[in-house]
Amino acid sequence: MNLSKLIQATLLGAVINFLAGWLLYAVVFKSAMESGMSDAAKAIMLPEDQQKIPMYFVSGLCFSLMLAYVFERWAGIRTWMTGAIAGGIIAALISLNYDFGFIASTSLYNGYGMLFMNAIGSLIMGAVTGAAIGWMLGFNRK
Repeated sequence: MNLSKLIQATLLGAVINFLAGWLLYAVVFKSAMESGMSDAAKAIMLPEDQQKIPMYFVSGLCFSLMLAYVFERWAGIRTWMTGAIAGGIIAALISLNYDFGFIASTSLYNGYGMLFMNAIGSLIMGAVTGAAIGWMLGFNRK
C-alpha cells in the first residue's frame, strides 16, 4: 500500500466532496430539502450562520479516507471511471442505510421523497469524490 498516494487521494477527495456537498445541498437541493424535512427536523437544525462549516469538511475527509483505503488496499482502483462507479454505489448505499433507519425510527422526513433525494445526492457526491480518488491513486504511479 502506498501511504503517500493514500494521503493525497484522501485530501483531494475531501476537497471535492466538500465542494460537491455545498453545490448539491446548499444550492441545487436547498429548497427541496427544506420542504422535505418535518417541523421536528427543522426545529433541531442550526441556522445557517451558526453551522459548523469545518465539520462538513471533516465529514468528507472521513468518507474520502474510507474510499481511498478501500480503493488502495483491497479494490485496486486506479482510474477515475472505476472510482466514480464504486464511490457512487458505496455512497448511495450508505445514504439508503441511514435514511431507511431514520424513516423507521424518527419523524425527520415528510415522506419517502427525502430518502430518494438523499440517495441521488449521495450517489453524485460519491461518484465525483470516488472519481477524484481513483484518478489520484492512479496518477503518476510507479
